[in-house]
Parts: sequence; structure tokens; C-alpha cells
Amino acid sequence: MQRPPESLKSLANRIARTAASDDAAQMVRLLQLSGLIGEENDDAVKALVSNASSSMYVAEPGVPPRESKHIGIWERRVEDGKTCFVRRLEMSNAWHYWANISRIEPKGSKRRIVFMGESVARGYLYDPDFTPALALQMILDDQFGKGEVEVLDLARTSLDYKVRELALAALQLEPDMAIIFAGNNWDVSAPLFSNIAELDQVLANEGMSGLKRISEEYIDRMGRRVVSDVASEYKNSDVPLVWIIPENNLGEWRDPVTNAPYLPGDLNREWLNLYEEAHSALSNGDPATAEKLGQKMITIDEGVCVGGLYILADCRRLVNDVEGERKYLELARDAQCWDSSIVYMPKPYSVTQKMMREEMARHGQQVVDLPALFKEYLNGGIPDRRLFLDYCHLTTEGIRVTMGAAASCVLRSLKEVEVSWYALVNDQIAPPPKIEAEASFLAAIHDAHWWQSYDMVHHFCARALSYSPHVAELMLNYIDLQNQKAVPLRMSEAEKQIIHLGSPLIHRYLFRTNNKRLDKLLMRAMVHALEDVGIEAEERLKRLRREEHSVKLREIDLLSYYYHSASEQAQEVEALTWDSYRLPYDIRYFRAYWPESRFVFVGEAGCAVNLCLTCRLPKPGRGEGQITITLNGEPQGEMTISTEWSTWDITLPGEAVLDDLNEITVRWPMPEFQSAEALSKVTMKLCQLKFPDFFPVFGEIHSFTASNSLKSQESQLDEVSITAAGIDRVQQ
Repeated sequence: MQRPPESLKSLANRIARTAASDDAAQMVRLLQLSGLIGEENDDAVKALVSNASSSMYVAEPGVPPRESKHIGIWERRVEDGKTCFVRRLEMSNAWHYWANISRIEPKGSKRRIVFMGESVARGYLYDPDFTPALALQMILDDQFGKGEVEVLDLARTSLDYKVRELALAALQLEPDMAIIFAGNNWDVSAPLFSNIAELDQVLANEGMSGLKRISEEYIDRMGRRVVSDVASEYKNSDVPLVWIIPENNLGEWRDPVTNAPYLPGDLNREWLNLYEEAHSALSNGDPATAEKLGQKMITIDEGVCVGGLYILADCRRLVNDVEGERKYLELARDAQCWDSSIVYMPKPYSVTQKMMREEMARHGQQVVDLPALFKEYLNGGIPDRRLFLDYCHLTTEGIRVTMGAAASCVLRSLKEVEVSWYALVNDQIAPPPKIEAEASFLAAIHDAHWWQSYDMVHHFCARALSYSPHVAELMLNYIDLQNQKAVPLRMSEAEKQIIHLGSPLIHRYLFRTNNKRLDKLLMRAMVHALEDVGIEAEERLKRLRREEHSVKLREIDLLSYYYHSASEQAQEVEALTWDSYRLPYDIRYFRAYWPESRFVFVGEAGCAVNLCLTCRLPKPGRGEGQITITLNGEPQGEMTISTEWSTWDITLPGEAVLDDLNEITVRWPMPEFQSAEALSKVTMKLCQLKFPDFFPVFGEIHSFTASNSLKSQESQLDEVSITAAGIDRVQQ
């Protein structure tokens, strides 16, 4: 008799425990998962993932890619006995993801190089005015002669593992050579129903480090199939292939720091204490102590979150240990490959880079190894804003260096000559100054909206202004656009002015993705950059905020995306606005993932503010606990709350309120960390195709508003009054 797989042991124990309970629905789901009744529900998960990425390139089902009549958005046609590919009208909603090529003509006398990849290969924020394919074409024209080589740009923004289908289908174009620049979008999707039993066992036996391990194994397995299949087919077709191994902005890009996920015993409490002590040591100029504390943190969390690793990287930087800093930054980049509770930032994990080197070497194909190339170019330095606009998209300088190395590979294969990459890096290969300026302006907005540092955002604001003075008007109108609450996006005078002043880049990248938000950090960076070139903007910004957002004039929902995004607590903001691009998030109220929660409002000095807060402690948990409210760092009062919803009215005196931005902090009591119980629910959440909870919750808020106090300014109280306004039951 065949023994059941080991991975079902944990699940079998769970079924046995559930059998003794009243939860029949849970029993059915577990029996389905074990395969004892019904069928696995992989189709539902596949449909979910497919719907989330419906604009992705998908090959024809059941048709080998080399025989497909489609290559991306282009469809094969035979005209006058010759085969060409014409852009499909029914794919017009996806045209902007690709190069603006209406038709691909039959192969002629020119040597054809097919260039494929994802948004980095598209030249994100520069495309279509300046792209890696255009840069490569310019280099090769100089080396082969103009008109001797054509670079066919098939790169597509947001392409993931499906680069395999695209690359195999592209063999129909009869390329003389192919270059692929991909691997940033290779991550872990929603687990298939048939994988959940393994995940259940891993969480039970290894905890979160086991989840990270199997996530890396998944990335390696999926990526290895892609690279191996493509490299093998191109080799069999006698078409030289170059794979550009991606790198990311190690030096400056910081993923938002999350609290540690559920850890055994009382380790979550210890991790938090170490984190606070390490930051205090760094602030006090004591990197030696901070490093010891950071090492303890990663011993506790086993490298599954970035907090301790960034502390260690900072410590190594302070003692000028470049390789030590690089090591910890790479570990931080890889740390949360398992975590689908945060919006995925494209990046090449170490497992991806290693796999690409191995597979391409095994098939005897060339690589452009960007980690090694950029290290050489920067004389051993760590890649940063010089080469990257954001997390992975390249600056003009980064594009020139990368395409110089790619061109060196082309010359080696097609011309059989050796020309070093640095001999091919030409400073004249660049977009016009106006495009460079706008790309920097867009990078500043993009980086700020993805929680990056003031220094990085200010750099790109200043860079934009240095390339073209028209950016000053763009910035002033963008300040208007983001702060004019009463005017919907796409109907304001500010937007009309931005469109009039900017190139098509602005419409392509700004208005497709821009969300109105208070933009505390970005507005500060823009104002300071403008002031540096002699343009006053601060009073304009403050006036707009006062007129459009002052609590003196209207009630403010502090949980709305517009205001809450200014808190710079990425995980909480993303949870409130979760778009179900992987698994549905079924909690629709605020959850605090840190001991402190921050909220921002626009006030006027002297005007008292009334807060209305409905909150509770998480269930299950301690019966009662105290929360502390502070305003701009000053304590304003305490309340005792429980695991039941309660509503509180809190009056903040006018003398404590500042003109312009004010910050409220809610300090939560330390919860009872029930890690084993919490992680045991992950499997059932996944069975229900719902988002699993991996992180402890400190408190929950159902509603939180700020408004002008009903008391007149003359009779404001000298002390804060806090009144329990009764208990409101709120259904989850």
C-alpha cells in the first residue's frame, strides 16, 4: 500500500482536531485539501491570479509558443506570400505596455536582434523617448554601420515568468541574436490549493523561516525552467542568446520596515525592544552597540524581515566596510520574498541571479552580469541613484553602461571581435534635457509614493530642475493638483497646465497612476528644491492646505487614503487600500502593526480640535489595556479600552495645535503574542482563498475623525477632556 506524503501529517492532525469541533465547513475544506473528498481547487486560485494580471501577455492555450500565431500584442499574417506580424486591435488597452510598433516586417538583409524583457528593458519613466533598445541601436550603428543592424524592441512593462512564452514565440522572427533583460518580476504568486498542505507542515515545523525557504525554492524552480527552456531552444536554433542579469538599487532603496511576523514564544516582544534600542544606539553615534543588537534581531527572526538587516548595513557603512554593507543590503533585499502582505517591489533576488548564472553557463550562452558590471563601473561601490531612478529602473547612465555591455556581447557573437564594454559607453547617448528633467521629476514622485527617504526624493527634484527650468512650473502645478481637494483629478486647471507644460511622458506615467494624497514628504522636498533655485513655494503650499484641508473648516477622516498615507506607515496604509491583486484581504478597518500608529491633519494654531475615535484591542487578547494619545509628541491623555469596540471623544486644546501639519500618535499596549494559534489559521485562510495574517496586531480602529471643536476658542479647557461616548458594536 502506498504511504501518504509526509506533508499531509500536519494536515491529518488538524483534521482530527477539527472532527471534535462544531466547524463542519472547516472540516470539508480540510478534507478537500487532503484529497479525500472532492477535487482540489487549483482552478480557483489560477483564475484569481489570471484576473489580477489580465493584461499580461498570455500564449494560446495548447499551442507551442514557437508555433503561436501571436507574439505579444502582434498577430501573424501572410501578405504577398510573406509573413509579418501586425498589432492586434483587440489588445489596444495593452499597447502602452509595449513599444509603439504597429507591424513587424519580414526579416530583410539587416542583422536582426530581438530585445525582450520587462519594465527595466522598456526604459520605465523614459519610454518612449529614450529606451535601452534605442541606446543599443545607437551603439551598434556606430560599430556595424548605420542600416546594417536592427534592434527589434519586444520588451513589455510588467512581464513576469511569461517572458518564456514571448521569447520562444519570437524565434519566428528569425533573429540573428536575442537579448533578454528580465528577472525583476519573478516572485511568489498565490499558492495553489495543492501546495497548501506543504505550507501547513512548514509553518508548523519551521515557522516563518520555513516559509521563506520554500518561497525561494519556488522562485528558483520557476525561474530555472524559464531560463533553461529559452536558452535550450535558442541554442538548438543556433541563435546566440544574451541574458542580462538584473541588479537593484542596493545603496539607497529601502523596502518599508515591517514589524517581525509571528515568532515563537515571547520573541516578538524581545525583537521590538531590540529594534528600539538599536535605533537609539545609532542615533547616539554608537554603531558597535547597534550592531550587537541588530545581530540578536536577525538571530531571533532568522532573516525574514528587513529591520535588523538594515541596522547592520548602516553599522557597516558607518565604519566604511563596503562589502559588509553590501552583504546585509542583499540579505535585506531577499528577506521578504515570502511576504505577500506588502505590495511587491520588482527586484532580482539572490536566488534568481545565481540561477541565471548557472543555467546560462550550462547552456553555453552569454550573460551581462549587472551586479558584477556595476561593481566594476563604480570601482567597488554599491549601486545607487547614479544608476537607478527607483528600486530597479535605470537612469540614463545605468542604461548606457548596461547597453554597452550588451553591445560587447553582440560584437563578440556577430562580428567575432572583442570590444570592452567601457569602450562602448558613450555620453552622447542620452535623451534631450527636457526628457531627462521630466524623468527625474517622475522619479521623485514615484519614490515618495513608495515610502523612500527625503534625501532621495529631494535629489531627484533638484536634478529635474537642473536639467530644465520648465520643471519649476510642473512642480508648482503639481502642488496645486495634490492639494485641491474639491476638484476631482482630471478636471482641474492644475492638471491642464501640467499636460500643457510637459511632454507625453507626463501623461503616460503621472496621470495613469497618480493618487491624490497629502504628500507630506514629497511636498517638502519639492518646496525646498524650488527654494534652492530662488522660487518661493512654501507659503503657497501652506495656504492651499489651510484652505482645502483645515479641520477648522471641515471634518477630516483620518483613515482616508489621502490623509493616512502621510503617516509613512506603509503596511497599515496598504492594508486599508488592498486591491486584491493576489488574495482578498477581508478586514476593512485599520489594523495597527506597530506599537504606535500615526495620523496627520492640517490645523490652525489656536483652534481646538475634536477627535472621535472608535477602537478596540485585537481578539483574542487581553481583556483591557491603556492607549495613550499624543499630539506633536506631547501627551494628551489616556483611555482604557478592551476587545470590544468603544467610541471616544477627545478634545485637543487650541494651544497644542500647530499651523499646517499636526501629527497624532496612538500608543497601544503590548499584546499577548499568540503565535502558534495565529499561524495555525493561515492554512484555513488560504483554503478559503483569503489573505493570511502573518503579523501581530496591536490595535484596531473602525473610525477616526478630526473636526473643529464645538467649544469656542475663548473657553478652551486648560486640560484635555476625554469622555467615553458609549459602546458601539461594529460587525466585522
